[in-house]
Amino acid sequence: MNSSLPWLVPPAHDSSAASLEAHSRAIGQLMAGTGRLWLGPFPAPSTLPEGFDDTALVVPTSGSTGVAKAVALSRSALLASQDATAALFAADGTAPDTRGHGFWLPLLPPTHIAGVQVLARAHRTAQVLGLPVPALPEVLPDLRGHFDAAAFVALAEPALAQAEAAGLPVFTSLVPTQLTRIITGATGADARARGVLRRFAAVLVGGAATRPEVLAKARAQRIAVRTTYGSSETAGGCVYDRAALPGVQLRLEAPDAAGAGRLVITSPTLALGYLTADGGTDTTPFAPAAAPGAAPRSFVTSDLAELGEDGALSVLGRADDVINTGGRKVLPQDVERAIDRSLMLQGLVRTSVVVGVQDPDWGQRVEALVTLEQGTDPTEAAALVRSALRTSEVPAHMIPKLVHVVRELPMLGIGKVDRAAARRLAAEG
Repeated sequence: MNSSLPWLVPPAHDSSAASLEAHSRAIGQLMAGTGRLWLGPFPAPSTLPEGFDDTALVVPTSGSTGVAKAVALSRSALLASQDATAALFAADGTAPDTRGHGFWLPLLPPTHIAGVQVLARAHRTAQVLGLPVPALPEVLPDLRGHFDAAAFVALAEPALAQAEAAGLPVFTSLVPTQLTRIITGATGADARARGVLRRFAAVLVGGAATRPEVLAKARAQRIAVRTTYGSSETAGGCVYDRAALPGVQLRLEAPDAAGAGRLVITSPTLALGYLTADGGTDTTPFAPAAAPGAAPRSFVTSDLAELGEDGALSVLGRADDVINTGGRKVLPQDVERAIDRSLMLQGLVRTSVVVGVQDPDWGQRVEALVTLEQGTDPTEAAALVRSALRTSEVPAHMIPKLVHVVRELPMLGIGKVDRAAARRLAAEG
């Protein structure tokens, strides 16, 4: 990428169709190699630091810490990601007739890597298949309204008709909340939406963990849901259905006796590093290739994980989120999963997040924030959650000392809970 190329800085995304179109045009120039796209959380620099000359795209990321950073990605990393997804779809029968490429319905904002890559993959389809325009709806979706079954059907049906007329398989990407609304809804509109979703060759879902029962229901209804794991630092999803994409390698750093360790990803899709607002850089979690021509660079993630004998990835949670209470370690995701799976809480608790709050006696105490289904009595919710966990296999030290009822969980970006904000709410509650 020529560092003299202009920075493309679209107006701030407002979820309108016009705004999505402006971002798509900029992404098209990025994909053509005629411009560099800046979506960072601070103004674009006039010159790039040493080692970042190949930067083609800058996106914000905050992980789950709430501290925004600017991730610098090269065009080659983006192409490697897009082509690895296509290689998988071509090999596994998802889209063998189009070399794994296809038509994309964008339902995520292009303010983070997942939404950017949906648009970029549509431009890549046009490049590979020789199409005159990107494989996107003629009129891009207006995402300003509430996302529900009726809104999805209204956006999806015209896109499916256009793609089918062109002979292209249709893909989309959702966050877990969007998928859950469609899969678990009980109205006639929800049933119709599920029927429409069945017509997609692949429905990527990522951004946060999706409840197993939602995935099971989707697959039982022959909806081609594909779970994804990745981040801005890996140019988006690099693990599909717990298996690494072609060219991606996974390993664990310093696994413990139970086989859990920090996940390390070696991949051609990795970012160059982070740009900072003061003009500096940070490449701390990135390790260079051992030698020219050797394996690609590596990225040490913030996630604790396990790898099965077949290499299947199980993400346990973020290492920074581990709660140390009374000398014992608690993975908050273990407690959250227990809440999700509790039969006593079904139809009562909608969502939950578990955090550690500073405590003079315990070091940290386990607390939970929950949102409730309509009609649930908030005065009884805390006692119900604790009672339900006592009847489960959750050890006593993992049961939240306090349960806070909130209207909505604090969120980051697309589909991720802001755990730092959740900790602050719990401490103030």
